[in-house]
Parts: sequence; structure tokens; C-alpha cells
Amino acid sequence: MFRRMGTAGYALLAAVALAGSLGYAVAQEGTDSTVDFVKVEPMGASDAQEALSPAAQAKAAEAAVVNASASCAAQSKALQGAKRDKDIIRATCLDDKLSQCNANLQNIKRRETALNEAIGKGDTGRSNHEFTVIGVLSQKFKMLAQAANQCVGQDLFDTGDTQVKEEVDLFAPDEDPAVIVPVPDWPVPYIPPPVSGVN
Repeated sequence: MFRRMGTAGYALLAAVALAGSLGYAVAQEGTDSTVDFVKVEPMGASDAQEALSPAAQAKAAEAAVVNASASCAAQSKALQGAKRDKDIIRATCLDDKLSQCNANLQNIKRRETALNEAIGKGDTGRSNHEFTVIGVLSQKFKMLAQAANQCVGQDLFDTGDTQVKEEVDLFAPDEDPAVIVPVPDWPVPYIPPPVSGVN
């Protein structure tokens, strides 16, 4: 095919290719393209914020472990209530969340121990890392607590047995609705004939 094409054919092909690339470049410059992005918040102390002292890190880590233990204890109590009520669906859901909670509780306790060791040795880099991991695990406990609350489901919104309270309006009519009052017949209108049927 290309052997039969002469010099004019090659020139025409080059012109078409050049026009196509110029058209593409102009089209790219004319469009307003936007890029969506997700902002990621840093977990630890940022450069703008002052880093916590080792004593403050240890105190915050201890509070995180106490909160995590309380969260697991609350989930365990909810699981016992579900088993007592013989609610299999709620018990299965809570059992899963409690297993995750207990595993993360052991992890956060290990991280607290590692943090205290790093603080004792004066290893700032390792203590900052362990403190950041403890912060992430604390957020995980909050999500697990929310998921456990969702396992409970409608029990959170249960208001008890419905009570009906009747109030009678003083100005309500006194008629008995069972008695049907007959509607009087209306007279059929009578149109008289014209005065004369012949003109």
C-alpha cells in the first residue's frame, strides 16, 4: 500500500497527522481539568504542634488502655445479655466484635509496654512510633464500639409497650353514628310548557 503512495500521498499523510496532533493539543489546553484528592490527616504530632513529653505520652497511653479495657468489658456484658435473651443474631455479631476487641486490647497493652521501655531508654524515635500506633489502636476501639452498638440494633430505640390514650373533644356532636338519618326527597323542578306551541 505504501509503495503505491507517491510523494503527494506522504505529504498528505504527514499533514493529517500534524493537524490531528495540533487539534489534540488545542483541545487539551481548552479544557478545565480538575483532580479530586483526599486529604489525609497525620496521626501523630505534626511539625506545627509541639510533641508531647515522654511523661504525657505515658499518661495518654495508660488512659487509652483503660478506655480500651472498659470498651471490651461493655461489649462482653452486652454479649452476655444477648446470650441470656437467646438472640443468636445479636450474640454472633457481638461475639465477633468482642474477639476483635480482645485481640486489639492485647496489642495495645504490648504497645504500652514497648512505649514505657522506649521512654525508659530515652529512645525518642521509638517512643513516638509506639505512641502513634497506640493512637491508631484507640481509634480502632472507637470504631469497634460503634459496630457493637450497631449489633444491638433496635434495642437502642425500643420504647417499650405502646399505650393508647383517648381524649374526647367536648364539642364533638352527640349523634349516634349507627342511626342513619333519611335524606328528604327534593322536589323535581317543573318546567312549564311554552305559552303557545304554534307561532
